[in-house]
Amino acid sequence: MPDAEIALVFSPEAWVEELHRFVTDHGGARVRHVVVDPALALDEEYQTLVVSWRWPALTRGLVDELHARGRTVLGVFDRDEPVGRELLRAAGVDAIVETDSPMHEFVSTLNGLEPPAGASAHAREPARVASAQPRPAGWIAVGGPAGGGATEIAIELARAASGRVVLVDADEVAPALATRLALPIEPNLRIAIDAVEYGIGALADSLVASTDLEAAVLTGLPNVAAWGQVRPPEVLRVLRALAVDHDTVIVDTSAPLDDLAVMPRGRYAATRAVLGDADAIVAVGHASPVGVVRLLGWLADLATLRSGLAVHVVLNRAPRDQHRRAQLEAEVERSFGPESLTSVPDDRRVVRAEWVGSPVPAGPFRKCVRPLAARLTRTPRTPDLAPVVPIAVAPHGTVGVAS
Repeated sequence: MPDAEIALVFSPEAWVEELHRFVTDHGGARVRHVVVDPALALDEEYQTLVVSWRWPALTRGLVDELHARGRTVLGVFDRDEPVGRELLRAAGVDAIVETDSPMHEFVSTLNGLEPPAGASAHAREPARVASAQPRPAGWIAVGGPAGGGATEIAIELARAASGRVVLVDADEVAPALATRLALPIEPNLRIAIDAVEYGIGALADSLVASTDLEAAVLTGLPNVAAWGQVRPPEVLRVLRALAVDHDTVIVDTSAPLDDLAVMPRGRYAATRAVLGDADAIVAVGHASPVGVVRLLGWLADLATLRSGLAVHVVLNRAPRDQHRRAQLEAEVERSFGPESLTSVPDDRRVVRAEWVGSPVPAGPFRKCVRPLAARLTRTPRTPDLAPVVPIAVAPHGTVGVAS
C-alpha cells in the first residue's frame, strides 16, 4: 500500500515538526506540501490535509470544498482543550487525533482514511473552455479601471437580466453598492461568509433587495480596512453557494489587479480570484482616449489571470459624435478583440439616480445595456425558493457614490 500523501498546515505546535521528522525517517506518509495560505490547500495535489484545530482558516466551507476535490482532512487537538474536538467535528473533518498521540498512530490514521464517496483522489475543478459561440453565463464579474462606471453597469445588468438574479459587491477597495442603492451596510459579504464557512445563520438572510431593483443584493464590506479579514477562497465559496440558488450571479469587483505581496495572499487577491473563476467578464472603461488606454492596460493585466475567456467590453459615457465613438471602438477591436463591444452614451439620468440612491430610470443608458444583459443571462430555472425580504429604500435625497 503506497504511503499517504499529505499537506501539513504550518503551525508552531510541537507535533507538526515531530510528524514531519517521523515520516521522513520511518515512512508511512509523505509530506507533499507545507501549507500557510488556505488557497494552497485547494490548489496543490495531495490526499490528506493535516491541520490543527487552531488554524483560523479551518472552516466547514473549506472542508466541504476539499471533500469535493476528493481530499480528506485529519484534525489535531490538545486533550487539555476539549473544545478543539468539538470545533473539528463541527468543521466536518474525517478523523481526529490528539497532539500527544504516538506518531505511528498519526500515520495509521492517515493510511486508514478513504477518499470521499463519489470523488477521485485527485479531483480537480473542470477546466473552462471558451466557446466560439455566445453562451449564457451564470457567474458574471464586472470590473475595469477606476472611474469607468463598473458599479453602475453591474447594477443595470442585474436589473435587466432575466430569471433569479443576485448582485454581489466584492469590491475590496471601494465597496459602493450599499451607498449607491441606499441600502443598509448590514447584512453584508462578511455575514454571508460567516453563514457559508461557520454555519452562523442562513446565506439567504444576508441578501436584501431594494424596492426598485428586481434582484437580490449582497452588499460589500462595511469599510475598506475589512479586506484583511476576508480570504479569497471564502469569497469564492459564497459566490458558488449563491450560484446554486440563482440563475445569474453578477459580481462588482475592484479596479486594481496588481499582485501586491501584502500578507500571504496579497492585497488584491480577492479581486483576482473572482475574475479568475468567472464564467464571463464585463470590462468597463470610460469612453475617452485616456479611458481606452487605461482599459486596454487593465485587459492586459487580466490576460495574465485568464486566457481564452469571453470578455465583453463596455465603453461607458460614450460621446455623441459618431466619428469619435467609432475611433474608440476601432481601437478596442484592433488591440483586444472582445467577445462583444457595447458603447453606452452619457446619460444625465445616471447622475440623478446616484443622488437619490435608485437604479437609473428608462433612457439611453438602460436601452444600451439591455442587449448585453440578454446575451449574458442564463435560462431561468424554477426552483421553489424562499423569497428575499425587501428592505425599504432610503428617502429621496440620499447621496450615492458610484464607482
